Amino acid sequence: MPYDPNAPLEKQIRTSIASSLHNFRHLSESTKGSYIDCLLLHSPLHTVEETLDAWSILESYVPNQIRTLGISNVDLPVLKAIYHASTVKPSVVQNRFYAQTEYDLPLRAFCREHQIAYQSFWTLTGNPVLLKLPIVKTLAESVSVSEPVALYALVMDLGVEVLNGTTSSEHMKDDLEGVTRVCEWMSARPEQSGIVRKEFKSYIGQ
Repeated sequence: MPYDPNAPLEKQIRTSIASSLHNFRHLSESTKGSYIDCLLLHSPLHTVEETLDAWSILESYVPNQIRTLGISNVDLPVLKAIYHASTVKPSVVQNRFYAQTEYDLPLRAFCREHQIAYQSFWTLTGNPVLLKLPIVKTLAESVSVSEPVALYALVMDLGVEVLNGTTSSEHMKDDLEGVTRVCEWMSARPEQSGIVRKEFKSYIGQ
């Protein structure tokens, strides 16, 4: 991104993938054996037809050089078009989880139905209102974790895989341990956790 409208799409995609395979090479002198676990199309292209063309090109690398494919910044109609037209189905969707898209409720339902991992980014930055919810604050205080960790845990409880953008190993360790504590607290208190889940889901319309 951004794609050059004056250059052939296929050439741009294959050049980009070649660059990625070069960067991930395990032999300094050769890209032989280079492999990408999951490659994401950054966003749909200008039309559904162009997007499907791009997806078809990506499919040609599976499974020999790429294991799975995904897409980010996608809406439900385009995701459905890709899913129904493709041979290699999307394995991952990475989207902003926030109020402007109504928390991707129908799209997340489609992902659950078709075993597509829904991964959220911008989970904290895009949700200052969620961070201030009384239920988030109450949960954080009950488990002795921060509000961001409590929100992470509540979002993950919906079946969402949260992408954590921290570059601090200590911060990541604290977040993981905090989410684990929240999960343990909720498992040990089914009645209280049911109330927490219901209130949080009610707020996001689920």
